[in-house]
Amino acid sequence: MKLIDRLTLTILILAGLHLLVSGLFDINVIEMLFGSTDQIGAQIVYGVIGVSAVWCIKYYRYTPEGGSRLKGR
Repeated sequence: MKLIDRLTLTILILAGLHLLVSGLFDINVIEMLFGSTDQIGAQIVYGVIGVSAVWCIKYYRYTPEGGSRLKGR
């Protein structure tokens, strides 16, 4: 599980950097590598980013001390 957590966080960090480059320099790296958003490669990449974001929603339950807010309820 720890591997999946780190992988999804890494994907989200890379997606954030992609948005930074896209916003500052008007360069879409995903389209450069995988083609336009109509092509299957780019759709898969955007899908993986979306699934990673959904996976990371669970981090709202955690406290800064490392435990779950829902523990003991």
